[in-house]
Amino acid sequence: MSSLAPTPRRTILGLAIAGAASAALVVPATGVAGVAAVQDDVLAVAPLAQIPERVEMVKQTRAKVTRVDILWHLVAPTAPATPRDPADPAYDWSRLDAIFTGLAAVNVTPIVSTYSTPEWAVLGKRTKHGTEYNPNAPRPAAYGDFLRAVATRYSGSYVPAGAVAPLPRIRHFEVWNEPNLKAFFSHNGKANVTTYKKLVRTAYTNIKAVNKRSIVIAGVGGPRSSTGGGNVGAKVWMNKLVNDKRLKFDAYSQHIYPSQGPKFRSRSYDRAFPTWNSLDEIYKTLDKKRKGMKLYVTEAGYTTAKTPFRTTKVVSFARQRQFLNQLFNLKQVKSPRLAAVVWFNLQDNEHWPAGLIRADGRKKPSYAAFQKFARRPIPAALRAELRR
Repeated sequence: MSSLAPTPRRTILGLAIAGAASAALVVPATGVAGVAAVQDDVLAVAPLAQIPERVEMVKQTRAKVTRVDILWHLVAPTAPATPRDPADPAYDWSRLDAIFTGLAAVNVTPIVSTYSTPEWAVLGKRTKHGTEYNPNAPRPAAYGDFLRAVATRYSGSYVPAGAVAPLPRIRHFEVWNEPNLKAFFSHNGKANVTTYKKLVRTAYTNIKAVNKRSIVIAGVGGPRSSTGGGNVGAKVWMNKLVNDKRLKFDAYSQHIYPSQGPKFRSRSYDRAFPTWNSLDEIYKTLDKKRKGMKLYVTEAGYTTAKTPFRTTKVVSFARQRQFLNQLFNLKQVKSPRLAAVVWFNLQDNEHWPAGLIRADGRKKPSYAAFQKFARRPIPAALRAELRR
């Protein structure tokens, strides 16, 4: 376990966001899609004693779906002898067990994003990093073995030693986090789509071996428009994955942190990618090779204070609420193609002030606006998909 004081993900990650930039939660052809979800980045690093409080905070938003980071290096600080076996003594599942048991108790479905390579699993040359998480790409086989252990432990039928009931089931698995950015995924100093494809292949094989109805989500594109400096633009990244017909995955995910509001239009801005204006283009890109594949927007938001990791202008509390209302009312977000939009994040920290709640616990105007969308009825087909 980390000896660092628990700090939220946007604080520990040193993220550089370029500012201006399927079988899934099945929804019917009619009705409301784009489920309003939220992520509490504190959960990934919080002490066990804080987890019930944080789960309750997620519940109070009325969200029925939440995204949870699994930091691999915290679960497996040393190499397991039998890595596919969740009972291997090298694993420490205590935080994850508490999180997923807590979420199950309040009927919130998790989407898990698994990243941060343990030092023992790094592929090839290591690059230095000044963050708690480790962006060095892993050996694909090691990553697949770990996901097999995760999928097994949270298959809905696994009873750990000393327990009398099985742990909850997880069905939604994202492969890594923003792997087109070297700050999150680095093979020999740069993001590498060929290496990432190997992770997708092993993730798909190992997760499906445990539960064929699991949903493997690839892409997880960081909101960078251009390629360069060891990073890959989100559009280039998406095309390389979607157009590879040999690569199996069930849904695609993209992060959207645009410089303008959801209704902003201009000739130059319409060419920017990814923005809310990009959703139609994303759907068309998916349909070229993977017709009907669902999209997840697993991070989105607008910051209400300065941050060194975002170059776009700060929005007021009132404007943040306005933009949140606008994005969840977009016809492209209501489309049956879009399974969920995850607001990142639940509560401000000093480096990522896009929360629904201020750092001191006071709710922003966007909080009540989010609750309104989170309360929207979910179509029957989607409710069935959310059942554990």
